[in-house]
Amino acid sequence: MGAGRPLKADPGSLYNFAHQFYWDFRRLAEGRQRWTLDRVKVQEFERERENLSISAEAAKKAQEEIAAGLLAPSRKQERCRELEDHLSSVLPLWPFVAREEAMKQVRIPGEPEVINELLDPATTPERIREVCKDAVMTRIIQVEPGVQKEVEVPAWPIPVGSPFPTYLSEYAEQYTAALHDPRFPRCDVSIRPSNRLKQFWFLSRALAGALFGVTTRTAINLVGSLRPEEIFQECRDAKPARKRVRRKYKTRKLAT
Repeated sequence: MGAGRPLKADPGSLYNFAHQFYWDFRRLAEGRQRWTLDRVKVQEFERERENLSISAEAAKKAQEEIAAGLLAPSRKQERCRELEDHLSSVLPLWPFVAREEAMKQVRIPGEPEVINELLDPATTPERIREVCKDAVMTRIIQVEPGVQKEVEVPAWPIPVGSPFPTYLSEYAEQYTAALHDPRFPRCDVSIRPSNRLKQFWFLSRALAGALFGVTTRTAINLVGSLRPEEIFQECRDAKPARKRVRRKYKTRKLAT
């Protein structure tokens, strides 16, 4: 090992946690989209399956092919048998296809009141822990016919299994200290809306640092100032520039 003090935390690990916390902050503020099962559509598909007549469906499709000029009338019976065999083979897959077709995207609204509590300079570690208690709720789900189970699901618009509320509660003292850090962005978000994202990124790095036992200053220096979406944009913007340089260099080389 070289000279100097060893790092207490790996920058990559710090960034991974800060990245996750940042997007959970944004989901809390902006809401999120998630896929859910439309049970009404599932019931419609089930009724359609019950009323399905394979022979009638095969005859209908064969007639449509004849009308479109794709099938000779003399081959109708043969084509009907082919279609019946095909429909019989795919019918067991109906429930899986029906569930996939019945999935729909719904929007979960954000929690502005929670964000206000988390960013309030006057908040306390005790208050942070109280807020985090409302991050999950219990629901009764049916796991199989006649069998129900009580499970915990997020009440906040964050992914299932996110450790964000747990760590926020566990390191509430370090979190509230970060709110009073001299480097914390304090410009009014009504004047500079982008400042809200800077606040999220600052607190995300501070919370990630608390997990590894390093100070907010150290965590910020190790992770860096660029937010996740800025790093992505910077990578995208850099590609065309490199291509232009290569083309320019190639043109000069051909000219010589």
